[in-house]
Amino acid sequence: MKHRITIQPKGLVFEADEDESILDAAAKVGIKMLKSCDNGICEVCRATLVAGLIDTPQGQFNASDADVNPMLPCVSKAKSELILEQKKVLAPGEIPLQHLAFQVKDITEQSGDVFIVELLAPAGKHPDFHAGQYLELLIDDNAYPFTIASAPGGREIQLHIGADKDHTANQSILTSLRSAPTVRARLPRGDVWLKPNKIEDNLHDPLIFIVAGTGFSQAKAMIEEQFKHQHSAIYLYWINRDGEGFYSELAQQWADDNKLHYRAMTPESPDCEFYTNETVESLIEQQFPTLNNLHVVICGGPNFVYSVLDGLESKGIKQSQTMSDVYAYMPRPEK
Repeated sequence: MKHRITIQPKGLVFEADEDESILDAAAKVGIKMLKSCDNGICEVCRATLVAGLIDTPQGQFNASDADVNPMLPCVSKAKSELILEQKKVLAPGEIPLQHLAFQVKDITEQSGDVFIVELLAPAGKHPDFHAGQYLELLIDDNAYPFTIASAPGGREIQLHIGADKDHTANQSILTSLRSAPTVRARLPRGDVWLKPNKIEDNLHDPLIFIVAGTGFSQAKAMIEEQFKHQHSAIYLYWINRDGEGFYSELAQQWADDNKLHYRAMTPESPDCEFYTNETVESLIEQQFPTLNNLHVVICGGPNFVYSVLDGLESKGIKQSQTMSDVYAYMPRPEK
């Protein structure tokens, strides 16, 4: 018999057979609990039983028993539906936070007051993250979030930092990076990344990126990662006020190499070669006869993201088909 198990405070849910340990059942679905043994000696995996009945080497206990906690998932089996509390547990695909001191390798100015920052991790300490996640630069007791613009797999990390007159904080950050040989950072942060069971099993379904400004950096990392999986239907719409906003030639290079479909758009600049009076959601509706198999990643500030989302929803694309960091740090007000 299987029993449902919920781990708080993350709300992770899975099922366990009565004859397998809770830790083993969690591992089968990709949930990682701390462990150092398999026999209850180290107690690294200890948790709190909030509700339910468990079987242990010492007998059966329910949540009201005085001696039940801390309980040990490595030697405990579920005899009913359980609710556990365990803070040091990782959801499927979740990567533990790392604190690294990066060498500031290079800073290069691009068009549109955008700067490409190249960071190098210490030898033997490759940063671990999913494409689409971000790091926090730790400068003067403050944490500054920036999307990682490179796909995972090496020591180098790339950031795209916009530093025009409206970004005085970013200007200060660049000054700090230029004056110091290293910078501390923690990573990864963010839950916008392409989960294997959502994308890799559907490598022919359209994967659409709609980006504004340096939102291209997040798309860049995710697109480069998808190239590794040979995704056959990637579409990139890059929207800027004017031509200066297209600070990277990569997008056009990818299109020229037939790796993806690319459309540059400047809806506010009639004199620009990329001007269009069509909205991105209208272009998508024209491009795809079927919309329910689209996966859409929206990269930009809150106003941009929710404007695009409103447009997509007007065409029948659901928010559940889309991803954006904005949903986490600035949820849309209820209508």
